[in-house]
Amino acid sequence: MKKIFAVVMAVAFVFSVAGFAVAAEKAAPAAAPAAEKAPVAKKAPVAKKAAKPKVQKVTGTIEALDAAAGTFSVKGKKGNVDLKAGEKVKLGGFKVGDKVFVKYADGTASSVKAVKAPKAKKAPKAKAEGEAKPAAEKK
Repeated sequence: MKKIFAVVMAVAFVFSVAGFAVAAEKAAPAAAPAAEKAPVAKKAPVAKKAAKPKVQKVTGTIEALDAAAGTFSVKGKKGNVDLKAGEKVKLGGFKVGDKVFVKYADGTASSVKAVKAPKAKKAPKAKAEGEAKPAAEKK
């Protein structure tokens, strides 16, 4: 009788330990997303290639210009943009108040082009005095 009791207790112990192991396996995947959200010290990724910054464009008026230092500010529809002239950009031909189109990335202009003012449409020419009078008045 003591032997049977000891065997039953041993089997019950084995099942209880196995039950804890199965519960721990099921809980591990559920805990993984929470662990991803928590800040964890990660190794710096191996530098593959430096990602190119996104090129942005602005059309506006030059508000400030320092050609010697290579800096300028353009006022566009969304506000002012302070920029530094890139290697190939020449600011000597521009002055404050000029309308420009600028391509830039990370605060450095890669292209600055003058924007021409749209041509004003010509007003229709006035007709000659004889043509301007209605036909009823001519006799």
